[in-house]
Amino acid sequence: MIQEKNYKRYEGKRLLKATPKLSYETEELRGVVREQKKVFEEKIPPYFPSDALKDAVEYARILQRPLLLRGEPGSGKTRLAQAVAYELYRKDYRSQYFEWYIKSSTKARDGLYTFDHLARLRDVELARHKNNGEPQPGKEDLFRYRKFGPLGQAYLASKPDKPAILLIDEIDKADLDFPNDLLFELEQKRFFVEETSEEIVAEYPPLIFITSNDEKDLPNAFLRRCVFFYIDFPGEELLMDIAKANAGNWAKEYKKAMPDKLIEDIVNRFRQLYTDMKNNPNTDKAPSTSELIDWLRVLYYQFLQGRLEGESLPKGELPHPEVLLKSLDDYKTQTNK
Repeated sequence: MIQEKNYKRYEGKRLLKATPKLSYETEELRGVVREQKKVFEEKIPPYFPSDALKDAVEYARILQRPLLLRGEPGSGKTRLAQAVAYELYRKDYRSQYFEWYIKSSTKARDGLYTFDHLARLRDVELARHKNNGEPQPGKEDLFRYRKFGPLGQAYLASKPDKPAILLIDEIDKADLDFPNDLLFELEQKRFFVEETSEEIVAEYPPLIFITSNDEKDLPNAFLRRCVFFYIDFPGEELLMDIAKANAGNWAKEYKKAMPDKLIEDIVNRFRQLYTDMKNNPNTDKAPSTSELIDWLRVLYYQFLQGRLEGESLPKGELPHPEVLLKSLDDYKTQTNK
């Protein structure tokens, strides 16, 4: 059950519009590479969770289980974790927010910790050389050779007054053993570092978001340990809110607002395209919400340049189809109508 101090339910109200520009400094760059820019800047775009999705976040927090998110690519699965972190911690959210992006080569232990055996061997040999071939006296400092991964960092950072938030993105990219290899750590909220004989135990369970694109089936034992939610394609009203929120953000940035009627026509044109493609069994990939935002941004640029006027798109040919259509067959089908 929830034991968080100053607990607040996630209501999805902090990202109804884009955030101001935020700055943060990553651990990896602090004092390491002088020539490289150390401070990163970001502006989090609007995010509109459904009531059902907000309830799913609540259930995951009550049960202290990971929230497994499925849905079409571009449906907003990945951005939920960041949105929750920002609502809880505002501009300082990066101190409690961790990201683990899964690749085909990712192993479960990568998220817990890594141990630099080569560096340790090198240091042992150097010390032995300096000591005329004799072992270095005293206990060796093994801790400097281990580095915690995103899951390990989240366990260390999570406290009852400030629970950590972890994103494990696209878990189905890894091999079939990957989810099973995490069962103990996700269930017990602890793991063991063999090289240093440390047991790392989370003081308080972090809130974990796991995304999947349904590229492969996940083991039943793993599914049993998760709260599940499928993010549907946004309805007409939500799609309009997303488009107008992003356009409103660009209006502030560029000091010129696109007419609401034009935005509505763009969204309606997009919805018609999406519906036609979903109903066509030969479609390779229907456009997602992320493609709508990209398309709207291109059209907004055309509007700023004075190349798009009035309160509706030109009739006939679909403008800038290359932004929306991601396969040659879809491109040919939709542009040859």
